[in-house]
Amino acid sequence: MRDNQSAASALQLYCAFRHQNPHSVMPSDYVTDSGFRLGRWQDRQRVARMLGTLPPQRIQQLDAIGFLWSDDAVPLPAVSPADSKRRRMLTAIAAYREEHGNALVPANYVTADGEQVGQWLYRAVKKWRADALPDEERRPLVVLGVSPGPRPRGPRTSASRTSARHSVGRH
Repeated sequence: MRDNQSAASALQLYCAFRHQNPHSVMPSDYVTDSGFRLGRWQDRQRVARMLGTLPPQRIQQLDAIGFLWSDDAVPLPAVSPADSKRRRMLTAIAAYREEHGNALVPANYVTADGEQVGQWLYRAVKKWRADALPDEERRPLVVLGVSPGPRPRGPRTSASRTSARHSVGRH
C-alpha cells in the first residue's frame, strides 16, 4: 500500500493504529508496516477540514471512527472562506509540506501562479515572534507544522541555491 491507498483502507489503518495506540499522538512521519504514510494521511484530513475542503460525508466517516482532529484539546481552527488570501497562502504551504515533508518554506518561495508564499509566511512568523500574530492566524500555521522558532541552518552551496531556484517555479 502506498499513498494512493483507498479511503476505506486508510480508515481501517487509522482504526488499527488507534486501537493499538489509544493514547498516543501519531507523528506526521508515521508509516505503517505495509508502507502507507498514515501520519501524512491524518495531516491531510486535518488540513482539508481546517481549509473547508473536506466533504461533510468524509467528516462524518472520520467522526464515526473517532478521528482525532488535533493532538491536543484545542479544537481544529477553521479558516474563513472570506479570507481568500490567507486560504490561498495556507493551501500553498500545505502543498509545499506535502511535496517537501516539512513547512520550512524558503523566504523566496513563489508558486507557479506567482503567489509570494515565502514572503507572506516570513511576515507572519515575524509577527508571531513579536507576539503580534492573533491566535486565529497562528493556530492554522501550527496545524501546518510552522513554528516561530529558529529555522535549521545548513550548508549553503551553489547546488542548494540552484535547486531552490528551480523549486520556486522560476526557470
